[in-house]
Amino acid sequence: MDGILGEFRLQDEIARFEPGDSSSGRRAQTLIKTDRLRVVLVTMNAGAELQEHSAPGPITIHALEGAFDVQIGQETRNLGAGELISIQENVRHAVQATADGAFLLTISWLPDDSGDAAAVNGDR
Repeated sequence: MDGILGEFRLQDEIARFEPGDSSSGRRAQTLIKTDRLRVVLVTMNAGAELQEHSAPGPITIHALEGAFDVQIGQETRNLGAGELISIQENVRHAVQATADGAFLLTISWLPDDSGDAAAVNGDR
C-alpha cells in the first residue's frame, strides 16, 4: 500500500532482536529510516546502559516492556511499560535498564534553514 513506511508486530520484533549475551547487554534495530525520521527498537538487559548523548532532533522514548531510568541533566525519570517521554533536540540524556525490556526510540529531524520551516508551519 502506498504511503506506509513500515508495519510491525512489536512483540515479534522484540523477540527477534533480543540483546542476548552481548557484552553491552543491549541491541538496537532500525525499523523505519527516512531523511527526517528514525524509529529504532532498543532491547536491553537489566543494568545495560546507553551512555550520555544527544540527538539532532526531538526524540521520544516509549517503553514497551521492562523499566528504564532516563537521565536528563541532573534529573532522572523512571519509565515503565506503556510510558513515553519526549526530549528536545541537542539535550544530553542517558538511559539505563532497571529491568529487562524494550523501548521504541523515535528521532525526528527538524526542518533545515532552507525555508522548509515555513512550509511545515503552514506559512506558505
